Amino acid sequence: MRTDPRCPHCNEKVSATASWCMHCGQDFDEPREAGSGELTEALARGDSDAVAGRLTDSEHGPGAIGVGVAIVALVTLPTVAPPGLTFFYLAAVVAVGYLAAQQQGTSDALSRGAQLLALTPLLLWLLSAALYAVPPITALLGPIVYAVLVLLLARRIDSSLVG
Repeated sequence: MRTDPRCPHCNEKVSATASWCMHCGQDFDEPREAGSGELTEALARGDSDAVAGRLTDSEHGPGAIGVGVAIVALVTLPTVAPPGLTFFYLAAVVAVGYLAAQQQGTSDALSRGAQLLALTPLLLWLLSAALYAVPPITALLGPIVYAVLVLLLARRIDSSLVG
Protein backbone atom coordinates (compact mmCIF):
# COMPACT_ATOMS: atom_id res chain seq x y z
CA MET A 1 0.00 0.00 0.00
CA ARG A 2 1.36 3.42 -0.95
CA THR A 3 1.75 5.84 1.95
CA ASP A 4 1.44 9.03 -0.12
CA PRO A 5 -0.22 8.18 -3.46
CA ARG A 6 -0.08 10.89 -6.13
CA CYS A 7 -1.48 11.37 -9.61
CA PRO A 8 1.30 10.63 -12.13
CA HIS A 9 0.05 13.54 -14.29
CA CYS A 10 -0.49 16.48 -11.92
CA ASN A 11 1.20 15.21 -8.73
CA GLU A 12 -1.90 15.88 -6.58
CA LYS A 13 -2.92 13.48 -3.76
CA VAL A 14 -5.29 10.68 -4.78
CA SER A 15 -6.66 7.53 -3.21
CA ALA A 16 -4.30 4.55 -3.11
CA THR A 17 -6.80 2.61 -5.23
CA ALA A 18 -7.63 5.42 -7.68
CA SER A 19 -7.51 4.88 -11.42
CA TRP A 20 -8.26 8.50 -12.36
CA CYS A 21 -7.45 11.88 -10.85
CA MET A 22 -10.22 14.05 -9.44
CA HIS A 23 -7.93 17.09 -9.82
CA CYS A 24 -6.91 16.89 -13.48
CA GLY A 25 -9.31 14.21 -14.77
CA GLN A 26 -6.54 12.03 -16.24
CA ASP A 27 -6.77 8.23 -16.18
CA PHE A 28 -3.81 6.15 -14.98
CA ASP A 29 -3.01 2.53 -14.18
CA GLU A 30 -1.97 3.18 -10.60
CA PRO A 31 -0.95 6.19 -8.51
CA ARG A 32 2.71 6.78 -7.86
CA GLU A 33 4.44 7.34 -4.56
CA ALA A 34 5.24 11.00 -3.82
CA GLY A 35 8.87 11.81 -4.58
CA SER A 36 9.39 8.64 -6.63
CA GLY A 37 11.20 10.58 -9.37
CA GLU A 38 9.11 9.68 -12.37
CA LEU A 39 10.20 12.69 -14.41
CA THR A 40 11.94 10.41 -16.90
CA GLU A 41 8.77 8.39 -17.39
CA ALA A 42 6.72 11.55 -17.89
CA LEU A 43 9.23 12.74 -20.50
CA ALA A 44 9.10 9.37 -22.25
CA ARG A 45 5.29 9.49 -22.33
CA GLY A 46 5.39 13.05 -23.64
CA ASP A 47 3.10 14.14 -20.80
CA SER A 48 3.86 17.86 -20.60
CA ASP A 49 1.51 18.39 -17.62
CA ALA A 50 3.32 15.76 -15.56
CA VAL A 51 6.72 17.15 -16.57
CA ALA A 52 5.64 20.67 -15.62
CA GLY A 53 4.31 19.45 -12.28
CA ARG A 54 7.48 17.50 -11.50
CA LEU A 55 9.74 20.42 -12.45
CA THR A 56 7.71 22.90 -10.43
CA ASP A 57 7.72 20.67 -7.35
CA SER A 58 11.36 19.62 -7.62
CA GLU A 59 14.24 21.32 -5.87
CA HIS A 60 16.20 20.62 -9.06
CA GLY A 61 13.68 22.45 -11.24
CA PRO A 62 15.72 25.68 -11.53
CA GLY A 63 18.80 23.66 -12.51
CA ALA A 64 16.85 21.84 -15.19
CA ILE A 65 15.48 25.15 -16.47
CA GLY A 66 19.02 26.59 -16.48
CA VAL A 67 20.33 23.68 -18.56
CA GLY A 68 17.36 24.02 -20.92
CA VAL A 69 17.92 27.76 -21.35
CA ALA A 70 21.63 27.15 -22.01
CA ILE A 71 20.80 24.56 -24.68
CA VAL A 72 18.33 26.95 -26.32
CA ALA A 73 20.99 29.67 -26.21
CA LEU A 74 23.63 27.37 -27.72
CA VAL A 75 21.35 26.45 -30.61
CA THR A 76 19.63 29.76 -31.34
CA LEU A 77 22.12 32.52 -30.52
CA PRO A 78 24.34 31.91 -33.56
CA THR A 79 21.47 33.02 -35.80
CA VAL A 80 21.45 36.51 -34.28
CA ALA A 81 24.94 36.93 -32.80
CA PRO A 82 27.46 38.98 -34.75
CA PRO A 83 30.27 37.01 -36.40
CA GLY A 84 33.74 36.88 -34.84
CA LEU A 85 32.62 36.63 -31.22
CA THR A 86 32.65 32.86 -30.71
CA PHE A 87 34.38 32.97 -27.32
CA PHE A 88 32.00 35.64 -26.01
CA TYR A 89 29.01 33.80 -27.44
CA LEU A 90 30.01 30.57 -25.66
CA ALA A 91 30.72 32.44 -22.43
CA ALA A 92 27.28 34.04 -22.67
CA VAL A 93 25.65 30.60 -23.12
CA VAL A 94 27.30 29.34 -19.93
CA ALA A 95 26.48 32.52 -18.00
CA VAL A 96 22.82 32.54 -19.05
CA GLY A 97 22.35 28.91 -18.03
CA TYR A 98 24.23 29.32 -14.76
CA LEU A 99 22.39 32.48 -13.69
CA ALA A 100 19.01 30.94 -14.54
CA ALA A 101 19.86 27.83 -12.51
CA GLN A 102 20.75 29.93 -9.44
CA GLN A 103 17.19 31.20 -8.99
CA GLN A 104 14.94 30.02 -6.15
CA GLY A 105 12.07 28.52 -8.17
CA THR A 106 11.37 27.25 -11.65
CA SER A 107 9.26 30.28 -12.54
CA ASP A 108 12.05 32.64 -11.44
CA ALA A 109 14.63 30.54 -13.31
CA LEU A 110 12.58 30.65 -16.49
CA SER A 111 11.90 34.37 -16.19
CA ARG A 112 15.52 35.32 -15.44
CA GLY A 113 16.87 32.93 -18.06
CA ALA A 114 14.56 34.38 -20.70
CA GLN A 115 15.51 37.95 -19.78
CA LEU A 116 19.21 37.15 -20.03
CA LEU A 117 18.76 35.17 -23.24
CA ALA A 118 16.80 38.05 -24.79
CA LEU A 119 19.46 40.57 -23.75
CA THR A 120 22.49 38.53 -24.89
CA PRO A 121 22.37 39.20 -28.67
CA LEU A 122 21.99 42.93 -27.99
CA LEU A 123 25.02 42.87 -25.70
CA LEU A 124 26.99 40.87 -28.26
CA TRP A 125 26.04 43.45 -30.89
CA LEU A 126 27.36 46.24 -28.64
CA LEU A 127 30.54 44.27 -27.99
CA SER A 128 31.00 43.78 -31.70
CA ALA A 129 30.56 47.52 -32.23
CA ALA A 130 33.19 48.23 -29.55
CA LEU A 131 35.73 45.70 -30.84
CA TYR A 132 35.21 46.08 -34.58
CA ALA A 133 33.52 48.56 -36.86
CA VAL A 134 30.03 49.62 -35.89
CA PRO A 135 27.59 47.41 -37.80
CA PRO A 136 24.70 49.09 -39.58
CA ILE A 137 21.74 49.86 -37.35
CA THR A 138 19.61 47.49 -39.43
CA ALA A 139 21.73 44.67 -38.00
CA LEU A 140 19.88 45.25 -34.71
CA LEU A 141 16.60 44.09 -36.23
CA GLY A 142 17.47 40.38 -35.78
CA PRO A 143 18.47 40.70 -32.10
CA ILE A 144 15.38 42.79 -31.31
CA VAL A 145 13.00 40.31 -32.96
CA TYR A 146 14.84 37.48 -31.19
CA ALA A 147 14.48 39.22 -27.81
CA VAL A 148 10.74 39.75 -28.29
CA LEU A 149 10.19 36.15 -29.37
CA VAL A 150 12.20 34.74 -26.45
CA LEU A 151 10.28 36.83 -23.91
CA LEU A 152 6.88 35.94 -25.40
CA LEU A 153 7.72 32.24 -25.53
CA ALA A 154 9.02 32.27 -21.95
CA ARG A 155 5.85 33.96 -20.75
CA ARG A 156 3.75 31.31 -22.48
CA ILE A 157 5.81 28.44 -21.04
CA ASP A 158 5.74 29.99 -17.56
CA SER A 159 1.95 30.32 -17.66
CA SER A 160 1.66 26.63 -18.58
CA LEU A 161 4.02 25.67 -15.74
CA VAL A 162 2.18 27.74 -13.16
CA GLY A 163 -1.34 26.90 -14.10
